[in-house]
Amino acid sequence: MDIIKKAGRILEQPVCDHCLGRQFAQLMHGYNNDERGQMIRTVVAMGMDKETKEVPIFDMSNFYDLKFHNLEARPQKKKKCTICGDFFDSLDKWVDKIIKNSKDYKFKTFLIGTKLSHELIMKEEELWERVGIDYCEPLKAEINRELGKLLEKRIKASCNLKSPDINFILDIGNNKVSVDINSLFIYGEYQKLKTGIPQTRWPSGKYKTSVEQIIAKPFMAATGGKGHKLHGLGREDIDARCLGWRPFVLEILAPKKREIKLSMLGKKIGKAVRVRGLRLSDIAEVRKIKETRLDKTYRAIIVCEKPIKKAELKKLDILGAIEQKTPKRVLHRRSDKLRKRAVRSIKTKFINNKKFELTVKGEAGLYIKELISGDEGRTVPSVSSLLGVPCICKKLDVMEIHRK
Repeated sequence: MDIIKKAGRILEQPVCDHCLGRQFAQLMHGYNNDERGQMIRTVVAMGMDKETKEVPIFDMSNFYDLKFHNLEARPQKKKKCTICGDFFDSLDKWVDKIIKNSKDYKFKTFLIGTKLSHELIMKEEELWERVGIDYCEPLKAEINRELGKLLEKRIKASCNLKSPDINFILDIGNNKVSVDINSLFIYGEYQKLKTGIPQTRWPSGKYKTSVEQIIAKPFMAATGGKGHKLHGLGREDIDARCLGWRPFVLEILAPKKREIKLSMLGKKIGKAVRVRGLRLSDIAEVRKIKETRLDKTYRAIIVCEKPIKKAELKKLDILGAIEQKTPKRVLHRRSDKLRKRAVRSIKTKFINNKKFELTVKGEAGLYIKELISGDEGRTVPSVSSLLGVPCICKKLDVMEIHRK
């Protein structure tokens, strides 16, 4: 449709400059829709103002602020926009609502979203059906942008479309603003120096604390967050220490404060857990950590049911390709399936005829306790099967998490 003809179709009903210009938003760079609307309205008015007494088909309230030279039909008083209901006249009030709802939070970036009322949706769609959508922009897109510009002028924060600290959602139908605080992500590496501590909190409350709670405590106090999650690159058993440095991302939910001194807070973490390399992170790194699989080196103290000789430990040198069914101890939470894993290297140290030390580097996902015990034949081969003596893991430490 010809641009002037399309503009004329739109001006058959009372419309504001925003709603008129928005139908041509994809034309002419460097103008906002309000400016486009003013230009289009003026051009249409000039076409009307010719030496004629004909009454135009347009709604004359659209030209309330223009003076014609030839046209006898005079502009009427301004009428409310039949598309947005003069919504753009109330932008400052919405900005006030946003500021009021965000007064308890400190943030540097934000994003605005809009939930249109059913009435606004229907009016916009009716206009599109009548004049087309060739160059238009949706109403909610303009609302979000214009509010963002005003908010930036009022507060010390900027609009960020990709990773904002905070989201404001306008519910126009209910005249409300809701606030959604994005999580704060902190990357680091931890060591667990004591046994008896799970990596994450147990819902049953069986354990008093966890690596997650120990690390999160000072950060929760500093940020005023509502909750936390620990995303670790794998996990060690509760009764095992982690002497190697395990990467993690701590997620603080709905933090009120985001500017924190990471190194200082890291020093406040308890003695059972140590951290290093703290820095700000993001959700993309969480996904990366969850997907990464790294080899690990373990040191185990093994106790044999019957006496063995030092020379018999040579039998363990053939450990290489391992087939493991899901261990019995985790069948309640993991599917029963066969996994093929590799032992990269082993080293033994004889202690006495019923005890020895085993250092093993294994592929990610290798169950070390079952590699030792055999798990009643569910792991093949195993230390027990090769020695011909039932063996158990008495003590286990994660010594190193190997970087690729």
